[in-house]
Amino acid sequence: MTHRVLITTDYLRPGDEVDQYLRRSGLETVHLPMTGRRDPEQLVAALAGIDAALVAHEALTADVLARAPRLRVVVRTGVGYDSIDVAAATRLGISVSNLPGVNANAVAEYTIGLLLAGARRLMQSAAGVARGDWPREDGHELRGSTLGLIGYGASARAVVPLARAFGMTVVCTTNVPTRLRSDPAVRFVDLPELLATADYVSVHTSLTERTRGLLGESAFKQMKPTALLVNTARGAIVDEEALAAAVRAGEIAGAALDVASEEPLPPGSPLRGVDGIVVYSHLAGQTAEARAAAGRRGAEELVAALAGRAQFVVNSHDHQETKGNMHNEPVKSVRVLSPSGMLGAGWDHATIERGIALGADVISIDGGSTDSGPYYLGSATPKTTAKAVARDLRSLLTAAAGAGIPVIVGSCGTSGTDSGVDWVAGIVAEVMASEGLDLKVAKIYSEQDASLLKEHLDAGRVHPLPPLGPLRAETLESCTHIVGVMGHEPIVEALRAGAQVVLAGRATDTALAAAYPLMKGMPAGPTWHAAKIVECGGQCTSNPRAGGVLATIDAGGFTIEPLDPTAACTPILVAAHMLYETVNPFEMREPDGVLDVRDARYIAIDDRIVRVEGSNFHVADQYTIKLEGARITGYETMSFSAIRDPLVLGDIDAWADLMRATISQRVRHTLGLADDEYAFDLRLYGHNAVLGDLEPESGPPREVGVMLLVNAPDQATATAVAKVANPLMLHLPTPGMDYLPSFAFASSPAEVERGAAYEFVLNHVVDCDSPMSLFRMQIGEKTDA
Repeated sequence: MTHRVLITTDYLRPGDEVDQYLRRSGLETVHLPMTGRRDPEQLVAALAGIDAALVAHEALTADVLARAPRLRVVVRTGVGYDSIDVAAATRLGISVSNLPGVNANAVAEYTIGLLLAGARRLMQSAAGVARGDWPREDGHELRGSTLGLIGYGASARAVVPLARAFGMTVVCTTNVPTRLRSDPAVRFVDLPELLATADYVSVHTSLTERTRGLLGESAFKQMKPTALLVNTARGAIVDEEALAAAVRAGEIAGAALDVASEEPLPPGSPLRGVDGIVVYSHLAGQTAEARAAAGRRGAEELVAALAGRAQFVVNSHDHQETKGNMHNEPVKSVRVLSPSGMLGAGWDHATIERGIALGADVISIDGGSTDSGPYYLGSATPKTTAKAVARDLRSLLTAAAGAGIPVIVGSCGTSGTDSGVDWVAGIVAEVMASEGLDLKVAKIYSEQDASLLKEHLDAGRVHPLPPLGPLRAETLESCTHIVGVMGHEPIVEALRAGAQVVLAGRATDTALAAAYPLMKGMPAGPTWHAAKIVECGGQCTSNPRAGGVLATIDAGGFTIEPLDPTAACTPILVAAHMLYETVNPFEMREPDGVLDVRDARYIAIDDRIVRVEGSNFHVADQYTIKLEGARITGYETMSFSAIRDPLVLGDIDAWADLMRATISQRVRHTLGLADDEYAFDLRLYGHNAVLGDLEPESGPPREVGVMLLVNAPDQATATAVAKVANPLMLHLPTPGMDYLPSFAFASSPAEVERGAAYEFVLNHVVDCDSPMSLFRMQIGEKTDA
């Protein structure tokens, strides 16, 4: 059944970018733009047969929601959601989302505009000119004045650097979580002190029963008689009768209001006709850029919510519990301990103990990587020794068991093959038995069957990633092992099923750290960004060798702290990690969307801890799983010799060209092999083996190690070619030498048979209807790994 979507936001139109995106996502759109107050019965009629709604300020009361039986998702194309009865929506199983921070920059710039207009009385001056007058009264400069912020959400935080640029001192109310008090330019004070000291009071808090009428007669009497009130939040936060009386009485100088308790402003409003009060038509967030972002992000959130992957659900915890999730209790923040970049690398157990003491909620670590090449996937062999993995698992499992938190390991066995998962599971079982632990273990398998992938290929669901071209069925058949790279969803399923240890096959490095915070309702932008920063443990610190890091993710962003007290995180070190293994340092693709850090801000809380805010996540049109596969390219034999002769080193490139030509000639005459029946590579370490033609140094090297790597269809042929080259690797002179030089082999015998060689051949994605469709899970009872 096609889901029907009601769109009431007035600037969204049929056929626009948002409409096309929703239709591409398989949804039917119905446009009924809200241009004023809508009668509840009209709204009930509009919601008939509607599954999801993208709304502006529609009054979605309990009665309206109860009469919309198909409605399951509501997304506000803005920040405030006081027009929606969230409690009623929760009872009815309706997901409600907003778009936190979507118009923060627009509101911040507008706030500064109102401050300037009020300080210089620009509206009054313009009105005087329109009447035929020529007003010349003095205004005030912002420099040296104090701005008081009531509320410290995204728009208020965006105001701070703008106000500071004008030379203003900034204070803010103290009802702000400690974790958000990260900007040293802001001093936090109680409300009475703020009202008494601020020259400008700007309202940025949400409307609740506590804040309704917050600024009334008593508040205005505490303010300076020269103070200006600015409100870009909600009109009902201000007692409008008391405000009008205070301005008339000279208790405060005036007010610039973008919002009113009733909009449009009624003829009998007490705000009308008061010199010093200027009312605008709720324009703070109304820029082309903010509208475009709100429409796009709202549509993405709606599609994600219908798929059960909403990012900004304001009733996430209660709503999810109605769907049977009893493992997602409300939390304000989640702390992720990342001990290292890879299981088996080792660490000081004291750093794990410190992470636990700091309140870690989950431990996540990568068990592998493609960094070391295709052999480990092609042969399904781990690159780490079992004893090193056991040592690290003992450190993590004992600490996690004592703290009652889960451990997540991804890409088990280096490449995430099924045998790699079972190998790590066996080590886990041994560690638990020796330590007397009784933990429930989940195994998630990611290996793929080539025949099933060919069905996806035939159906047009497999697509290449650059630089590869279209996939051929023969390529799938040639692979010795293929894995799918899972996102966070299979890990979340394991955690929800009660797993205390999750052993995943191939997964994105970031999914391991993102899974638990996302399950606990943390926003996707900060979660995925934090997961990227911690993926390599201490790589984002001043001493990567000292240990891992702890990331604390909350509704507004995340902080990063080293686990070793002698190490430090700095804004540059943290921001720089987005350069690591990404094509674009501002974006990173995950199976369900794209992390976007263009608007991210990196703030040093102190000399060790960094806070990051402003990260966004855009849900993709199509959920995809990346494939990795490796196949045998032949068999290799290697030999290695070292050259110190200055005459050879004086023209080492010419000598290497002679070596290549001579090897080809002798193999052809001795073994009867044509050039296309084998291959070899000659690498000059100490000269240009790493950079090749890009090597900037031009002088002769002091010594060179010569590696000969031969590849042939079978091991015997590869070794035979290397043996033909043996005397050349030991004595080949340059054309101008009248003697045979002697070089030094690194080993005896000189020929080292390396066995099968592999290459990566898959860099493709599969369109998936479900995040679990390509993966299999086994959850054992306790003591059963």
